[in-house]
Amino acid sequence: MQELADYIKGYIDLKEDTFQHILSLSNEVVFEKGEQILNIGKTCKHLYFLKEGSVRSFIYQKGKDITHWVYGPNSLFTSWGSYILQNPSNEYLEAIDVCKVVSISYDNWQLLFKEHPELERFGRLMMEQELAIIDEFYKGYYFLSAKEKYELLISVYPNITQIANLGHIASMLGISQETLSRIRST
Repeated sequence: MQELADYIKGYIDLKEDTFQHILSLSNEVVFEKGEQILNIGKTCKHLYFLKEGSVRSFIYQKGKDITHWVYGPNSLFTSWGSYILQNPSNEYLEAIDVCKVVSISYDNWQLLFKEHPELERFGRLMMEQELAIIDEFYKGYYFLSAKEKYELLISVYPNITQIANLGHIASMLGISQETLSRIRST
């Protein structure tokens, strides 16, 4: 669980008693390769910290599997809109490979925020950073060429090619896998 402590310490000074309370309300879970963590239409009740492995969020549109994002080790993931608003999800979450995660329920996070105000600061700072990354990635995204999209993705997410397969990356970028292969070879 040291990875989770280090992640939180990247945003705030984390007191030992606060971290022990987090641990007491969390569970370690293993998801097998290809396992659905969340299905569309289900409300996401957990925030996950990814210790090992990778997870993708995706949708089906017109019968096609479209990857929205890929999460790698040492990151928080969930179906953000579903989790925050406690509404049914409009996306799937799937383990790309065997994943070891720390899971904390929405209700337990609310309790932690109430009892440890410094964790509210953590939540705000973490969400601000995530929002900035998403904003940077998607601002102008639709006006970029395929090569520019790939370069933008690599600048925002440098290790993406180490944790996601080319098919998922191509899907994220809205290009064919063949086009991605050509871009990468130049």
